[in-house]
Amino acid sequence: MGIDFAGAAVGTAFSEVFTAVKAVVETIRAFGSELKKIESTLRKIEPIIKEWDEYNKRLDRSPEEMVPIKKLFVEGKRLVEKCSSIHPLNFCKKYTHSKDLTEFDAAVLREFQIYLPLVNVITGKQTLAEVKDFREEVKEQFNELFHLVQAKGGPLQSRLRSSVNLAAPDAPDFIVGVEMEASLRELKERLLEEGVSVIVVTAPPGCGKTTLIKKLCHDTVIEGKFKENIMFIPVSKKPNLTDIVQKMIQHKGFEVPVIKTEDDAVQYLQQLLNEIGQNPVLLVLDDVWTEWEKVLEKFVFKKIKDYKIVVTSRYEFPRYRPVHRLNPLTHSEALELFRKSVTVDDKSIDAPDDELLDEMVKHCKQLPLVITVVAKSLRGKDYIFWKRKLREWSEGHSLFDSDTDILACLKKSLDYMDGDPWLKERFMDLGSFPEDSKIPATALIDIWVELYKLDFDGVRAMTDLHELVSRNLADLVVTRRDSSDDQESYSGHYAQQHDLLRELAIVECNEGEIGERQRLILELNGNKFPDWWSEQKQQPLGARLVSISTDKTFSSPWPNLELPKAEALVLNFQNDMQSKTYALPEFIEKANQLKTLIVTNYSFFPAELRNFHVIGSNLTRIRLQRVTVPFLSMGNLRLHSLKKISFFMCGISQTSTSNDAKISDAMPNLVELDIDYCNDLVTLPDGICEIKPLKKLSITNCHNFSALPKQIGQSASLEVVRLNCCTSVSQLPESIGNLRELISLNISDCLNLSTFPNQIGQLVNLKRMNVRGCSSLSELPRSIVNLRNLRKVVCDKGKEVMWEPLKSSLYSLNIITSEEEANLDWLRD
Repeated sequence: MGIDFAGAAVGTAFSEVFTAVKAVVETIRAFGSELKKIESTLRKIEPIIKEWDEYNKRLDRSPEEMVPIKKLFVEGKRLVEKCSSIHPLNFCKKYTHSKDLTEFDAAVLREFQIYLPLVNVITGKQTLAEVKDFREEVKEQFNELFHLVQAKGGPLQSRLRSSVNLAAPDAPDFIVGVEMEASLRELKERLLEEGVSVIVVTAPPGCGKTTLIKKLCHDTVIEGKFKENIMFIPVSKKPNLTDIVQKMIQHKGFEVPVIKTEDDAVQYLQQLLNEIGQNPVLLVLDDVWTEWEKVLEKFVFKKIKDYKIVVTSRYEFPRYRPVHRLNPLTHSEALELFRKSVTVDDKSIDAPDDELLDEMVKHCKQLPLVITVVAKSLRGKDYIFWKRKLREWSEGHSLFDSDTDILACLKKSLDYMDGDPWLKERFMDLGSFPEDSKIPATALIDIWVELYKLDFDGVRAMTDLHELVSRNLADLVVTRRDSSDDQESYSGHYAQQHDLLRELAIVECNEGEIGERQRLILELNGNKFPDWWSEQKQQPLGARLVSISTDKTFSSPWPNLELPKAEALVLNFQNDMQSKTYALPEFIEKANQLKTLIVTNYSFFPAELRNFHVIGSNLTRIRLQRVTVPFLSMGNLRLHSLKKISFFMCGISQTSTSNDAKISDAMPNLVELDIDYCNDLVTLPDGICEIKPLKKLSITNCHNFSALPKQIGQSASLEVVRLNCCTSVSQLPESIGNLRELISLNISDCLNLSTFPNQIGQLVNLKRMNVRGCSSLSELPRSIVNLRNLRKVVCDKGKEVMWEPLKSSLYSLNIITSEEEANLDWLRD
């Protein structure tokens, strides 16, 4: 039955939505800002509603003029009540619902601009003085909210889905040492007391500063106080206040503003803290260098209550007292950590005698990082191996008085890889990416598959990465846990390295003469090129992997570089506000062996990628991040060897200037297309469907993408289709039934998808479907029973009733329910 809007009093509908808002505004933090704005708006229009209702009661009438506003209040009540059912970490739904709440608030203001004069005319008198004042305020607030909804307002007005995760990394299961435990208690107490704004934790490199603070951030009491306002930021040696403030703004879900100066950055930071500072805020700046001393004070705002800053550094900053000093472990504590680190799955290993262990630990100088790396490298080795390595150690350094010495100690852990030379190769490859960056596992896969001739899907590459992690030579961060069980999707996996381990990788790469190195890793400051590169008579280089990083001040044309053996090229860059372009170096065109190209913009705003014509037809894999590149206009290129191309946070939707240019002509042998977080993508060119070898099509987190091409059925080789979190997709094309080779279909968080075409029953080889978060999907076509090979369906809790009847005919079907599972699609940086 429908609601009799004309018969119901406006005041009744208003009272219900106002009561609903007041009931949840303080308890549902995920939509706290939106609900408070709605509460404020409703409180201000309450006198109007009361006066209007009293007037109509006296006349015993229910005018049709107010039907729209009654409908609006009923819809508002539904939106408010729905808040409690949305998990705060389900950012796809949170983003959409946040926008709905904001639009409701704007609609109320808009309607009352219209109806306030009507109230005055009908009642024949002016409203209360309070209401008169509100009339002007309504106009002002409405204009502000209109711009907010249109995403044209101030820098912190438009809330977007976050693509940056500054949450504290996972803490280790245990920490060793009386001092570490005492430090944890002391730091916890200082964070809980009033008046303390900056805490500096200092220690030599490798002493466990970062580990300690990770543990602190995950302490239940600290999490209880600071909640979602804990931000953990690894910093680089060169101060970049603007970059950090932009990351903080984006992490909290606001639109990232253009910040031109450090003074502007300070103002935006203060604005952000005022916005989120109703609750305590904890900011961790990890691994701060001496160059940051003057920058640190710009993070301090003493007037903001319960705003704390924790700094870890190998240096002391005299301005901030007291300093918390973390000392190396005692010998007995170092022994305990060594034993724990050499243990596998809590099972004791046949370790050498105590005397040998004692000698091993002495060489590690009681530094936790060194101990864990060395110990894990010795796992599973026999007594003779341990004895031989100890003898080799004794011939080298025994004391560590500098970073160089620590690197020398860590270098010994690489010696244990003599039996697994491939692992040392993978470790050194990680040095190709900037300090403190999250290295996309997909980028490593693209490099390793071609350099080492691994399987196309990267399963072996991920196995190698996990081996590095198990030996403490890298960390693995997973930001997207997709319950579709798509084991070949690693878009949410990132590798990270401790800065000392990265230094070690680069030191290893730089051994030998320039022309003979297998890896060439260059970090350019401004336009300063190495002397050997600037020389006119440059000899060809033998490197197979080349990495070139440039900073914001780089502007020179690229000098020539002869790379006849290069198979993988990694280009890392930053762009400033004046220069919004990045030109690919001309020497790429002559690199005839080049198979993989990785281009990553580490700035916040995309840069236009120029010189795309230099890319040769020999390339098999391309990965582009935060660049503007005309993918839809690539028909004029000739990338006949290209097997995989990936776009992450790119602008790609420029239309083709030639009607004859087809994507299928440019890349006729493409096997995999990945497009992630490319919000300007609306449709795919029809030519995509003419690429016969295409097996994997992944379009994810593209909120403006509306539909697959109608001719998608022509892509007969497709085995995997991922459309997760494409919130504008409302239907699948009928021709999808022609994809007889399709094995996996992921449409999770496609909020507007309401039905399947009847032809879906023709997907005879389909084994897996993920429909989690498809809230509009309410029924299934009868043809669904024909999916005889369907083995697994992932859906929301409560939606399994749609799928349960299929078990009577699909005996192997396994239905997995997900209760608003956290969708951590962010990242990245």
